Amino acid sequence: MFAWRGRVGLISPTQRGKSFHYWYRFAPDGVEIVPSYIGFRRGERDQFTSGLDRAVELAEELRGLNCDVIAVSGTPPFLLQGLDFERQWRAALEQRLGAPVVTAMEPGALALQTIGAHRVAVATYYGPELNQAIADHFARFGIESVLLDGYSLDGTHEGLYTTPLRALDDVSSAHVYRYCRDGVRRSGGAVDALYINGAGWDYVPALDVLERDLQVPVVAAPNAEMWLVYRRLGISHRLEGLGVLMRDYYDADV
Repeated sequence: MFAWRGRVGLISPTQRGKSFHYWYRFAPDGVEIVPSYIGFRRGERDQFTSGLDRAVELAEELRGLNCDVIAVSGTPPFLLQGLDFERQWRAALEQRLGAPVVTAMEPGALALQTIGAHRVAVATYYGPELNQAIADHFARFGIESVLLDGYSLDGTHEGLYTTPLRALDDVSSAHVYRYCRDGVRRSGGAVDALYINGAGWDYVPALDVLERDLQVPVVAAPNAEMWLVYRRLGISHRLEGLGVLMRDYYDADV
């Protein structure tokens, strides 16, 4: 029996191997990751507003494959409609499936609360609308946001993104590191955490280095999602190399 501890149904927003590789690489023994993809291709509003209907279809397929929990990745569809929508959508899908569902945005706020963060630098490749939506979301949890300008690889924008969605494949961990480091240092005030949103860039190798050099904990949205998925499965899963959340707070109650 392969998935003797649990089976995670993963709904990724884009058809990129990197997101599946991330989950697969860090899965504990006895856990299977079953991937599926919505297929966003551009950072445009119409892509995100219609994508959740497809997510429901994929969730039902994954539940039919005996997945114990469904993870719906990709924050923009939820940011555009707010925290109340995210919670209502998740609750309705859980009732429909008879299984827990972890959506993409709220886990970040729960993770930041868990580590005791109050004033957080926010790093993204988004424009002002999505960045302000993150600040509004965190404010509901009593968390103040210091918004860094959205990362731009070459000055080219696309819809709601400051780096076109497909161009994110060219954004290395070195780019992520320098953008986050310089942004936090320019922010003009002390922060007690750094939050990185977006799975499209190569953020994972930068996490521990940023924590050491900036002397603040770093939480990335996909890490918070993974953390909450394993909490929902009741699996204790401590990991090195993914920042303080998975290293020191893997057993926190949420």
